Amino acid sequence: MKINKLTSGVIADKVVAVRVDFNVPLKNGVIMEDTRIVESIPTLKYLLDNNAKQIHIFSHMGRPKGRIVPALSLKIVLPELEKHLGEKVEFRKNYAVGKSRIQLHENVRFHDGEKKNDPEFIKDLLRCGAEVFVNEGFAVSHRPHASVVGIAHFLPSYPGFLVQKEIEALSPYIEKEKNQGLTVVIGGAKIGTKINVLKHFAFAADNIILGGALASTFLAAEGFDVGRSMYEPNEISTAREVLGLAEKSKTGFHMPIDVVCAESFDAQETINIPVEDVMGDMMIFDIGSHTIASYAEILAHSETIIWNGPMGVFEKKPFENGTREVLKVISAQKSAKTILGGGDTLEALKRFGVEKTAFSHVSTGGGAMLEFLEGKDLPGIEVLRCR
Repeated sequence: MKINKLTSGVIADKVVAVRVDFNVPLKNGVIMEDTRIVESIPTLKYLLDNNAKQIHIFSHMGRPKGRIVPALSLKIVLPELEKHLGEKVEFRKNYAVGKSRIQLHENVRFHDGEKKNDPEFIKDLLRCGAEVFVNEGFAVSHRPHASVVGIAHFLPSYPGFLVQKEIEALSPYIEKEKNQGLTVVIGGAKIGTKINVLKHFAFAADNIILGGALASTFLAAEGFDVGRSMYEPNEISTAREVLGLAEKSKTGFHMPIDVVCAESFDAQETINIPVEDVMGDMMIFDIGSHTIASYAEILAHSETIIWNGPMGVFEKKPFENGTREVLKVISAQKSAKTILGGGDTLEALKRFGVEKTAFSHVSTGGGAMLEFLEGKDLPGIEVLRCR
């Protein structure tokens, strides 16, 4: 993929607008995971060190739906940003020019015009006087929004180092050809956001491993009783289609052979049983011990591993084992190329004390990573192509 490259010559003495993704997870007003802030720092420092006249940072947080929601103000990330950047940053409630060299502007999704890519809102963003645009928000590059693609149509546009790194790490796996030694681990709740990437890798991977509620839908498609587990009965035919594609392409498609069940999400008593024994009011919340061992064997013999989505409800201690153990196995694969992505996956790293440096690449994108891997053109990347 030929895209423009960010160099010192294009930013020197220029006002630069940077679209980052500071949509970090919060709990009671506290930042729980700061990967997206940390990953933006090299590009921001490069702009400072290479004489950008002024830097204007745009981002969103949460889903305010075009309304001002104080709890979702980007002001909350200011101390963390200043700590990692080592510079004072001016916070601006609007998009007009402030006095400082580097400025963080308020949540762009406080305005309807952001999602609508509204020309009037684009004009508002450009009040900062930007002469160059840098996209450093890979996680939002699948969104055709004003601050992602709108202003890029009016300015010379370049990828930040994070976006460049994401493109280089993920591009080898979008080709419609068999990737020998590739195992793709897919977890999480819903098929909808992952169906196309599942179809792609049902052909392109050697193995697909499933976990989470997603796996329950596939188990149901295979005729298993999943009790009261979360699954998508309307997606049974879709699951069968994916299974058919995998069989036709001789891709190993691996589902849980045993699971951890309980009566409710908050239950402390659990039972590890074969999938054929699930019935009645039982609910599946994690993969079982035999499944973990089976998955570990497949992962140990993989040359490349791509993982997106947890194996179960890892936020609850009784159901954390599957995600923790799969994470442990993948992080131990020193001879394999390992690529992780998705917000829940990043939270799992923090919960279980695994450093991002244990993997070849940790993507900041969830939906964007999946759409990129399925071969879809991302609007925020397309505007960066060499013309």
